[in-house]
Amino acid sequence: MPHGHKRSTRESAGGTFNLGFVGTEMFKGAVIMLGLSALAIGGMIYLAGPDVTGNAFASILRIAAPDTPQLNGLKGADVDSELRFYAVLWCAFGAMALWGVRNLPERMHILRLMLLVFWIGGVGRMVSYFAVGAPHPLFIVLMWIEIALPPLLIALSFRKAASGSAS
Repeated sequence: MPHGHKRSTRESAGGTFNLGFVGTEMFKGAVIMLGLSALAIGGMIYLAGPDVTGNAFASILRIAAPDTPQLNGLKGADVDSELRFYAVLWCAFGAMALWGVRNLPERMHILRLMLLVFWIGGVGRMVSYFAVGAPHPLFIVLMWIEIALPPLLIALSFRKAASGSAS
């Protein structure tokens, strides 16, 4: 193979990954969007606070669902302190996602692990839902994204162009 040319399929710690497959671009695009969203939301929580951030996204939700109530409960020193702390971790998650897509074959296993962690967070929201009750509709939407998106992306990451079988 001439110098500077990449093969379309490579073996890595993350399994076989076809670089020419349309699903690769879908996976890459979704992880980039997730990474950028994590950086933006984490940065917004850190700089503006959880109350401002939560209400900004609740306002966006109100466009699709006008009956969405005002988001309350994200004020107070304890909540603000806790969520600004976690915002840094959310920013780190976003930065790692963007770092991971820069070299998918070699970093796929890391991205899959990150998606698993993201999914476990969504399961945590579901546990909370059943343990203490329904949160604001914004958090229900987030819960379903966190539960549905990671398994889809992980499954997509294992697809092969030729056979569609898992690696």
